[in-house]
Amino acid sequence: MYVRFWHEAPMAVRAPFNDLQLMKVLKEYPHEKVAHAAQAAISRHLWYLSEHLIGLSLFDDRINTETKKNMVQNFQCPKKQDFSRRIVLSDETPISNVASFVTERTLDIFDVLTLDGKEREQLFLSKDPKTWKDDEVFITMRDRAINMKVVNDSTERAIALIERYNESITQNEDQKQYLLQVVAAHRKKLPTGSKAAMMKGYK
Repeated sequence: MYVRFWHEAPMAVRAPFNDLQLMKVLKEYPHEKVAHAAQAAISRHLWYLSEHLIGLSLFDDRINTETKKNMVQNFQCPKKQDFSRRIVLSDETPISNVASFVTERTLDIFDVLTLDGKEREQLFLSKDPKTWKDDEVFITMRDRAINMKVVNDSTERAIALIERYNESITQNEDQKQYLLQVVAAHRKKLPTGSKAAMMKGYK
């Protein structure tokens, strides 16, 4: 159940829809206690979703045309006054529909993806979503969005790799403490990685 969502976690344009779909799957999971615990854990990671980032779904090829039309229409919805860095889901939230999370604040995503100063009115949003795939501006912005990294996911995976690496060096605590002292001494001797610092440190 979780493998597909985990595998696609680093893909920014798929993140909003995947998170909402995972919550839907967990709501329908037959073991209520397990589902509730999983929902609570996943909800903590929704801090990385927001009215801004839900706009990345415009570049998700799994989102149908009708939903994208609704997303564009919802750009007229007033932004939330109690602005949170994440989307807060409740039992009443229609979690299968990304359009319901879109507000005028979602337009801010284009400030990140637009590098050439184009006005929002000149973007592909005024066109039928069926034609977006052939629109030059859409293609450029989609490529930028696809290449965006999901920061929290990359960070968490990097930390996990470092922890595994540390554990693989030695299982002996004395050896580990000795290595830490060597690293500390090295950092003191070479506080920076510049050529000048290295030449000075090894004189």
